[in-house]
Amino acid sequence: MSSRVLRGLPERSAPTMIIPSGTSIQVDGHGQLSISTPGNLVLQNSGNYGTIESRQGSIRIEPDVQVEAVNVRCAKVCYVQGSLTAWKVEAEAIELEEEARAHIILQETQSLQIGSQARLVGNFSSEKELFLLFSRFARQMRSLPFFDQGDDFPSSAATSPVGGAPLPRHRREAGLPASTQPADPSEADASPPDSAELPEELFLAQVLLERELERSGGGPTYRRVVEQCLELLGSRELPELGRRHRDLFEQVLHPSDDFRRAAEMIGRHFA
Repeated sequence: MSSRVLRGLPERSAPTMIIPSGTSIQVDGHGQLSISTPGNLVLQNSGNYGTIESRQGSIRIEPDVQVEAVNVRCAKVCYVQGSLTAWKVEAEAIELEEEARAHIILQETQSLQIGSQARLVGNFSSEKELFLLFSRFARQMRSLPFFDQGDDFPSSAATSPVGGAPLPRHRREAGLPASTQPADPSEADASPPDSAELPEELFLAQVLLERELERSGGGPTYRRVVEQCLELLGSRELPELGRRHRDLFEQVLHPSDDFRRAAEMIGRHFA
């Protein structure tokens, strides 16, 4: 570039963005951005993603950058200098540098390096390991409200019989009478909610489906299938669920990750 052209540039020009050949940038049905590139990927801005992937290289999250992603995949190393929150990370190695923060539920890696001031939360090796741990704390799990961001807390009239946890929408709309509230707290301890009677995989599938129902989006068929599955689980009509679950799930053409996991767990139970 000639000196004449250089002199014509502003003193502080914006950096150039280069999108390499072979890069795929898409938006999924939930409005989440997904990026897949053949080489190294460096994230210098905070953001929420569906999937970020480097098919042949590494991924680096720079300092003070906060990234949230459902899936992170790279052929080599996932370097975290800032903050990463992810459902699953697949990489040859994960390296958390000084002051890095990572909340990784599932990880498939050969090695893990954590700096002296870094922090890692999660780090399960498989969904089965995660769900087995959750099943040990079933009572505590049932008391957790699954709200979307920005949702208001429900009124005291829309609480569950035990622990004051909000009822799922499909049970609130059914008009659960106030008389189901036990008068004596010890009665609640002596008679745990019906969810405790569900087998492990079905209970966790119910948790995922209840969270799915609380989310906005999805067409009428999608919501009808989720509501029917929850109705069968809630009423403990397990033989009926065993007969109908395949037909119900086949009606959903574009399932979310939570719906797919719930369907897999229900399918495994009845296999």
